[in-house]
Amino acid sequence: MQVLEAINRMKASMHDVSNEYDDAACIFALNTAVHELAALLIAAHYPDLIEEKDFMDGDMVPEGFFRTCGSYPIRVTGSTIHLAGMKKLHVRYYKMPADMARTSTLPFRLSILNSLAIKIAIKILLNDNEFDISQDSSIQSEIAQALQAGVG
Repeated sequence: MQVLEAINRMKASMHDVSNEYDDAACIFALNTAVHELAALLIAAHYPDLIEEKDFMDGDMVPEGFFRTCGSYPIRVTGSTIHLAGMKKLHVRYYKMPADMARTSTLPFRLSILNSLAIKIAIKILLNDNEFDISQDSSIQSEIAQALQAGVG
């Protein structure tokens, strides 16, 4: 799904007829929602966010590096990777999705995860304007159910 399509869905869901939310605000909320959802997916060991790379001692941490998948003799100091007693090591790690722009596509392969990211972004925008979103707490349970069904 394209980001512009997601923005249109968000504005339609929020009944934003007065264009209160510009594209920049929607993209910021969508990026925040994607990162929140990715953190939940990583905690549930979601395999689509795994990358692999050979690390050399002293390499810079790759863009989007979140944490390793399992135990490796690695220490990260600042933005530098230090290997314990090795010069090279093949590592599997979780990578956060990159920030999106207007011309980007949403990062998840599954459409249900993209839909959940849109719902979370809507909740973020409405919460910023202090609307009553107590009825939207069902989104949280929907996210948990989707994670349990899809990952478990």
